[in-house]
Amino acid sequence: MLKKIKLLKYKKVLVFFAVLCVIAGGYFIFGGGNDAPQEAVTVSRGDVVEEVSVTGKVVPAKSINLAFEKSGRVTRIPAQVGNNVVRGEILAQLENGDLSAQIAQAEATLKTQQAKLDELKRGSRPEEIAIKETELKRAEQDLDNYYRSIVDILNDAYAKADDAVRAKTDDVFSDDDTANPKLTFTSSNTQGEIDVLSMRYRVGNDLAKWREELRVISGSSPREILTGAIRAGEAHLSLVRDFLARTLDVVDGAVGVSATTVSTYKSNIYTARTNVNASYTSLSSQEQTIASQKITVERIKNELSLTLAGASEEQLESQEAQVEQANGNLMYYRTQYEKTLLRAPFSGTVTKVSAEVGDIVSGTPIVALIGSGNFEIEANIAESDIAKVKLGNEARVTLDAYGRGTLFEAVITQIDLSETVIEGVATYKTKLQFKDKDERILPGLTADVDIMSGKKENVVYVPTRNIIIDGGKYFVNKVEGETVNRIEITVGLRGSDGRTEVISGVREGYSIASE
Repeated sequence: MLKKIKLLKYKKVLVFFAVLCVIAGGYFIFGGGNDAPQEAVTVSRGDVVEEVSVTGKVVPAKSINLAFEKSGRVTRIPAQVGNNVVRGEILAQLENGDLSAQIAQAEATLKTQQAKLDELKRGSRPEEIAIKETELKRAEQDLDNYYRSIVDILNDAYAKADDAVRAKTDDVFSDDDTANPKLTFTSSNTQGEIDVLSMRYRVGNDLAKWREELRVISGSSPREILTGAIRAGEAHLSLVRDFLARTLDVVDGAVGVSATTVSTYKSNIYTARTNVNASYTSLSSQEQTIASQKITVERIKNELSLTLAGASEEQLESQEAQVEQANGNLMYYRTQYEKTLLRAPFSGTVTKVSAEVGDIVSGTPIVALIGSGNFEIEANIAESDIAKVKLGNEARVTLDAYGRGTLFEAVITQIDLSETVIEGVATYKTKLQFKDKDERILPGLTADVDIMSGKKENVVYVPTRNIIIDGGKYFVNKVEGETVNRIEITVGLRGSDGRTEVISGVREGYSIASE
């Protein structure tokens, strides 16, 4: 315990003497007791350089992580880590066979629409007019032939109807073509008997009437007469079909007739009905064919008129719209196709590939790329120094990997306007680009940067340490013999090399000293 007390007293004595030394030193330093300063320097002329020193990190001038815009299955990955690639080179590809087919189809559509537009703009050629005229003549001749063939079809239909009534049902009736036809058997269908006997008389008269109608027409008859003959023939055949159906009902109720005979009656009636139905179909088909051919003839006439008149302004605008639409579709499919290709946005080196063929990817970066251009330095400059630097300022750079003896040159290319707070201090991210390519420069290296923010050449300067600041003004102690006078000066650029430019107050050769 005694030793501890003695040690404490010893420490107090040391502290006391230390305080005395500080007071004595301050007395001599600040001129206590002396009118003249201890050391004097001469005001000189030379260069004043202002620099801002920061520490940064080497980064690629360009770096990016690439991902597909759309999801899909990876089918190809040409890029490998370490590959040097050029701008636009495919690094990876998704499945896109369907899009390739759509592009081909869209290209064909565009060519077709463009050809139509070119044709409209060119106008009709004599050959085209001749072709269209020939086409119209052929269509009109076909229509005429269809009308001419009506007579043959009607005659055939009449023959089948007459055979159905007089031949195929001959065994069913007696006194067929009289006003009082009779059945050759008795039917349990009493109302059917009454109906069919009446219909047999009426259908016989109708066939006679139809025969007279056919005698007065020919293939050269007016088209409206022939058209009316078709419709009349359909009505005649409808009456015959109804007669055959009712006759079949009566035969089904035959009494006292063998099954074989009934079967024969039915077979004949079925054959008759088939023939009549076929004739009816032939007449209807011919009527439809004529109607369709009339439309064809009218269409060709219109086309010929348009061919002779040439394209209208509306047609040209409409076709131009078709071309634009086709081109838009093609551009859309090409854009969708491009989204299945991962291309290098700039020339550089692949640093990472994180997918394999067959993987399903969706928005996740799979390829990393760094640019092949000059490297950059990223550094954060404190707010106290940011006002001193500007774009284009040059800098000397040393890399910790190679020591202070190896210098590189760089220039400021970018200063962020927004602040970044680091450990409570506002800083501004600044980028510097190396002037020259050098294989020794690698991403991630620590860089010590001295930025030349200002320089004055051949100016009067004094050592910064000799300047006295008092009340916001600047002074120096001018030494004249044994006398020291404080005089006010106007300062300019304050250099990082310990020099400060003096604009007025002292001249080159003056002797000055600190207080």
